[in-house]
Amino acid sequence: MRFEYVCRYCKQPVGTVEHKAWSYAEGVEHLALHHLSRDHQREVIESTGETVKIHTVCEHCEQAVNMNPELLVEGHIIQ
Repeated sequence: MRFEYVCRYCKQPVGTVEHKAWSYAEGVEHLALHHLSRDHQREVIESTGETVKIHTVCEHCEQAVNMNPELLVEGHIIQ
């Protein structure tokens, strides 16, 4: 199974973990996503067949928001 980390704001890829032998549940456990609450899991994990997208924040967007918090309006960065 392939797990892709993608920035929730700019949609740029952050990283990938691929392990053909893992099931969805095994991947979630190995990547420590099982520690998230069910609600948070629903917000950040998007499963589409053999690929699972995990929405995170890239360093660029994190720095932009930290330096200019007004960019973040209702969970989205103003482009």
